[in-house]
Amino acid sequence: MSLHSIYRDVTKEVSLIDDFLKDHIGSADVSIDAAGKQLLEAGGKRIRPAFVLLASKFGRAERADLIRVAASLELIHMASLVHDDVIDDAELRRGKPTVMQRFDEEVALYSGNYLFGEAIKLIGEIGRQDLVQVMVHTLQEICEGEIEQIFDQYDWEQSVKRYLKRIERKTAILIEASCHLGALVANCSPEDTRALRLFGRDIGLAFQIADDLLDFTAKRTELGKPVAEDLRHGHKTLPVFYASEDGEFFDRLLTIRSMPSHDEIAPLLDLLHGTDALTRTQRTVDKYIRRAVGRLGVLPRTSARRSLEEVARYVGRRKG
Repeated sequence: MSLHSIYRDVTKEVSLIDDFLKDHIGSADVSIDAAGKQLLEAGGKRIRPAFVLLASKFGRAERADLIRVAASLELIHMASLVHDDVIDDAELRRGKPTVMQRFDEEVALYSGNYLFGEAIKLIGEIGRQDLVQVMVHTLQEICEGEIEQIFDQYDWEQSVKRYLKRIERKTAILIEASCHLGALVANCSPEDTRALRLFGRDIGLAFQIADDLLDFTAKRTELGKPVAEDLRHGHKTLPVFYASEDGEFFDRLLTIRSMPSHDEIAPLLDLLHGTDALTRTQRTVDKYIRRAVGRLGVLPRTSARRSLEEVARYVGRRKG
């Protein structure tokens, strides 16, 4: 099933959010303006805005407030991608040159910071302290997760617990916030709000682990960037944790330091594919998806709930 059909309940609102972003992503600074427009034109699945919109269906929200919340979360997502690309010195994003590649590192960093600021501004315009508090907490968690990732590079002996905490802060928190803020702005009941927030957290964890899996299983054309880039950049992801239970793989992994070439990691990839690491990683994704769908049990059986369940399954089986 395509995302377009899954979004059937919120198609109009997603289009309005795109239009809203076009009007609010600009800057008087030529470089920041061009960088922002490049990010917007690069496209994306708009999964985070969709979660905001679908979560809001379990209450009632003013459309103008809802669009501001959804747009602010997409801006934070875009900003975090820019910062990720700077940290990883990435040349491609969705098959196109990154902001850093087109401009330079400093322009990319400040462009990301500008988008963070615009996101906070949009939330602040709604005039609700509870929304601002969730957004500020989300930004703090993302920044701490990014810093942890930098310090954890090439630490092949780190724990799985540390990895899970890092991806919870770096990725899952934004999807959790999307569901949480969608419920809050729609004044959902505390029980429904909690269920939607926890659903978002589980989906966020599944999303990142699925992304880590794709780094080893997808084709370059599907990823829009070279394969095994996380491994080359020293990021120990769940497939690598599972493969590290094999002594030969782990011994070779310990020799990887400081951006090896694709030829240097090729033997390591062969060893990884010879283990059950990828199968086990998919099972872990499936576990989080099942738990996420179970969270929705307290919600009424509406079209919006079915859409959330369908998005969850899409996340679990996406190809790029």
